Amino acid sequence: MVFMHDDSGSARFSKSLVIYDADRQNSARLLVGSNDSTYLRLWTEENFELIPIKYGQSTKDILDARFKTTNSGATKAVEASDGSDTESLQIFTKFESQSLQDDVEKVVLFEKLPVKDISEGWIYLTHYSKTLLPGDSITCFVYGVNPDVYGYYGLEMRASENDMWSTVVSEWKQVEYGKPFVHGLRNAYQMKASKKVYGASESVIVLFD
Repeated sequence: MVFMHDDSGSARFSKSLVIYDADRQNSARLLVGSNDSTYLRLWTEENFELIPIKYGQSTKDILDARFKTTNSGATKAVEASDGSDTESLQIFTKFESQSLQDDVEKVVLFEKLPVKDISEGWIYLTHYSKTLLPGDSITCFVYGVNPDVYGYYGLEMRASENDMWSTVVSEWKQVEYGKPFVHGLRNAYQMKASKKVYGASESVIVLFD
């Protein structure tokens, strides 16, 4: 475990994990960090699921199929909290490298929160995209996957390694169940998506393509 600072200057602890898909044919090395070293220790390979996307497959179609449901029950919103946010748990992830089979174009990653006994308080998760080459495009998918609890997100980008982050979607935009958001950019160097979930509710999925 390493003590480090992120690009906002906040103190973080971090470690690297190698995540495999279900068949253990594809893998990705993931940097995982937190403001709390005890919380970080709870995050292991078991808290992530790696899904390979083959050439010709659509990321959006695969994710839509994964989360499609006939559940049309009412959703209850959890209101944004006040100053207690500063005491919340924080986690961030970033791909470091990946090893893929020849027929696999890319992989997407899902996280499963390791703390199931938290009933109150916010957990913040920040996801960094890979860095891009000039002319490349990138898309951020945001999915509401919990019919009982709303989640929230914000999105930033930077045009080069030395640029400051600029806002694409202001924090905190509400994400309702079954109503995805899709944001595409070209000529961005990197994107950063932050999400805010209440307690141990897994209410928002954020993926980069």
